Amino acid sequence: MPSHLNLKKFMQSLIGLTQVRESLALDPALLSLMQHWMCIFAAEEKPIRMQVLSRRQLVSVMDSQDEMDPAFEAWPSDVYALLLNYLDQETRQSVCLDTAAGKLHIFPLKQSVAHKNAILLIQHAQLTAEAIALVEQCLQVFNHYAGLIIENERDALTGLLNRKTFDKCVSKILLNDYKPEFRFPLHHYLVIFDIDFFKKINDSYGHLIGDEVLLLLSRLMQETFRDGDLLFRFGGEEFVGVFSCADKDDIVMLLERFQQALAEYRFPQVGRVTISIGYSKMSPHLLPNTVLERADEALYYAKEHGRDQVCCYESLVEQGLLNYSIISGEIELF
Repeated sequence: MPSHLNLKKFMQSLIGLTQVRESLALDPALLSLMQHWMCIFAAEEKPIRMQVLSRRQLVSVMDSQDEMDPAFEAWPSDVYALLLNYLDQETRQSVCLDTAAGKLHIFPLKQSVAHKNAILLIQHAQLTAEAIALVEQCLQVFNHYAGLIIENERDALTGLLNRKTFDKCVSKILLNDYKPEFRFPLHHYLVIFDIDFFKKINDSYGHLIGDEVLLLLSRLMQETFRDGDLLFRFGGEEFVGVFSCADKDDIVMLLERFQQALAEYRFPQVGRVTISIGYSKMSPHLLPNTVLERADEALYYAKEHGRDQVCCYESLVEQGLLNYSIISGEIELF
């Protein structure tokens, strides 16, 4: 029988989960809930180890274990290949793996921050079938609640994150409160995407076709960019991305890959669609609005100099084509 104290702690964790109003805080709330759940239904002498891990985090750790975030507790190296193989499966069910470190239980997560492919790991020597079933029920509650939170953060047409969510995400990044991967140092970039001649598309083909272009473009962005990259629709034909890159050249590679994918894509009835892109590096010393304005200046330059190109604000300044915006100061919310 679970003790009254343990049950009380579990209920407090459940209340804490339902107080979460943004997806970036869901994973910590889930881990807190599961810790108390396991204390009630799965007694063990040694402490239970748990972690939420996305495919992107997993690949990053495998690529650079020597540069890992000190706060990140690594699993033995033999575990990573097993986890990657599990995440690459089209359909996933909870499984138990025998590793050098002991029994490792893996549970698929349907909702986890911005990550599409994530898992909950529980290292436990004697997890009974009854306890596993209870964990799965607990995850069902989490998935349903997370779905409501994430739906509220999404644009109705494209399914991308909305402007309201953008404000919160950028503030967290600038406060170093959001780390979508564990390879360091990270460089954050804010990117603005704007469809070229979108008004002409609406005028020529109608708004239904225009909406279809927006929807298909958003899907192409999700397929091209990495799991964990933050993609937003700002309204109309304008999109914003926030990208975390381990190397300075990564952002160039990501944007060039998207440009290539877009160049090869043909939209029904419309055919080829081009896009102008402007981006700027984020910094804790800059106000969020300043970073947005700098990326917008780079976008405007791209629009005024031929469209269908990528322009970096810092590069334009170095070339003497733009002047630095000098607004800076303490971080403020939008």
